[in-house]
Amino acid sequence: MALDKQNEGKILPMDENKENTTEDGIGLEILQIIKDSQQQHGLRHGDYQRYRGYCSRRLRRLRKTLGFKCGNRHKFTGKKVTVEMLSDNRYSDNRYLLLVLMEAERAWSYSMQLKQEANTEPRKRFHLLSRLRKAAKHGERLEKLCESPRVDAKTKLEAQAYTSYLSGMVRFELQEWKDAMEAFNKCKTIYEKLASAFTEELAVLYHQRVEEISPNIRYCAYNIGDQNAMNELMQMRLSAGGGGGMMAEKLEALITQTRAKQAATMSEVEWRGRTVPVKIDKARIFLLGLGDNEAAIAQHTNETLWNLKRRPRTSAGYICLGT
Repeated sequence: MALDKQNEGKILPMDENKENTTEDGIGLEILQIIKDSQQQHGLRHGDYQRYRGYCSRRLRRLRKTLGFKCGNRHKFTGKKVTVEMLSDNRYSDNRYLLLVLMEAERAWSYSMQLKQEANTEPRKRFHLLSRLRKAAKHGERLEKLCESPRVDAKTKLEAQAYTSYLSGMVRFELQEWKDAMEAFNKCKTIYEKLASAFTEELAVLYHQRVEEISPNIRYCAYNIGDQNAMNELMQMRLSAGGGGGMMAEKLEALITQTRAKQAATMSEVEWRGRTVPVKIDKARIFLLGLGDNEAAIAQHTNETLWNLKRRPRTSAGYICLGT
């Protein structure tokens, strides 16, 4: 905890560069700020509780600096940032937008912490959904604030993408696959457009975000009825290399959940010309996983061979690999 507070002091100057008001209006690099904060305060190791604590401390510092406190130690008085405030020169500070962003991040990180705990305590799922809805509500507030004419176009688009992502997460947890897929696709489209419009450094960040939400889109498509989506999930897991990390863990969780659903309807398997009944659930899941892995490896091998055939050859017939 003490190390976290030291690190916060070190990164404040860096964050100020991302939050300065530009000539085009109030600007806030939303994705860059949340990614840096997440990586430096716990999410590199999946520690959502640590990141939530960081968001709470940063909110307290922002309110104190801006003189935007919600009452005192004896009484709470709710105060909200409004579009009218941003139109006033006295409040033309993008830290007011940052305030709402940190509120959304705090609620989101708490919901992800509860999701980890819900694996052993199922009742926490209700609290999880409540926090996730609250994060989405804060995201909607941020998007509405960014509709102010004083906010630049890039910030408006990033706010829309961020809100779509949080909305998609809520629908995903509620298993409303069609609505979740629409929200994730909107988020993906915005980030792809931003990636094509800005520098290569920012484009890498936007493409990483697109890769993060792609498994969710595939899983929604699978649940809607697209059978090819499962094969795409398997290919994405192979591309991840099985070396760990949040992306690999997410893919593994989605695939495991899909196999569990398929296993519920699997009653028999054909082996050496004979039909054998399968009554044990773990055996069903294992057989489904074995078949999926064989199909994915075969497809990957075929694609590799096809790519090798496309390479130019020398006159002696050897593949030209270059110098």
